[in-house]
Amino acid sequence: MMAGRFVVSSASVTDLQRMAELARRLAGADGRVDAVALAGDAGVLAPEDGTLADTAGGLAGLADTLLVYEGAGEYLRGDMWAAALVDAVGRDGECVLVADAPAAREAVARTAVSCRASVASMCEDLQRAEGGGFVARRSIYGGVADGLIALVSTPAVCLFAAGKFEGAPSGESVPVEQRTLGAPAYEVTHVGDEPVVRTVDLAGASVVVSVGRGFVKREDLDLVDPLVSALGAELGCSRPIAEDFKWLPKERLVGLTGESVTAELYLALGISGQVQHLTGVKGARVVAAVNNDAKAPITRNADYVVVGDLYKVVPELVNALRSRS
Repeated sequence: MMAGRFVVSSASVTDLQRMAELARRLAGADGRVDAVALAGDAGVLAPEDGTLADTAGGLAGLADTLLVYEGAGEYLRGDMWAAALVDAVGRDGECVLVADAPAAREAVARTAVSCRASVASMCEDLQRAEGGGFVARRSIYGGVADGLIALVSTPAVCLFAAGKFEGAPSGESVPVEQRTLGAPAYEVTHVGDEPVVRTVDLAGASVVVSVGRGFVKREDLDLVDPLVSALGAELGCSRPIAEDFKWLPKERLVGLTGESVTAELYLALGISGQVQHLTGVKGARVVAAVNNDAKAPITRNADYVVVGDLYKVVPELVNALRSRS
């Protein structure tokens, strides 16, 4: 396997581990993996869910160095993030891997332009090409097929879709190298504040129970409340429930036009499982479904299926969960 130097970064520790694990596989035994973190006025901005010490420990066995760029400002900005990535990749960096996040999308685009790099977005895997360069795999046509993208120039810059880190760090914490971010900050005009109240976290939930058109009327969704409570789940829905019937807010929509989930368990109730919806559940570890149509697409794409009337099955599931507790 060829050696190389890879640069990885992310807005979360688990995604940073996932990027580092992939980079380590591609870099080879003699290759190098440098992880990039940003620190600013508010402390650690990326990855934002841990201290630098925790991050360095979480990269044990996955990366060689944690590069910490100071002076990133008050919040995670794509331009400052890109400046750190460009500096980190330098003249000999072979590839940049970044996990998806709002600021990451801007950072990846700016990095690719600055480095005159090949770029691919929302990747799911990356492999070396036989003649040099890389081949990225990503979902196309709403998730119904996989597309392969050749990245022929160096460095290659890849933005990765949501996923889960399957491994575990091992060994001593990686060394931390402090660097100063030399990018000039542009002026930002403050026009006002508007608080954002976020009540739903489908992307981060370990269990998601989603409802679909198998429910006859809005009031019938109350049937699911005990199940959601028993599983400690977030409530999601298919597109018709949120956009057509407006029974639930759009922030609960799972699918191509909504949220993608990486839950340990995704339970679909009365959802047919069209391509647009299945795109949003590809990251789930286990998909289970209750549907009265044995030929519905969801039955071909779920790990476990109960073919039956959800109005009878859901109460039985609740009773079974309660009896176990």
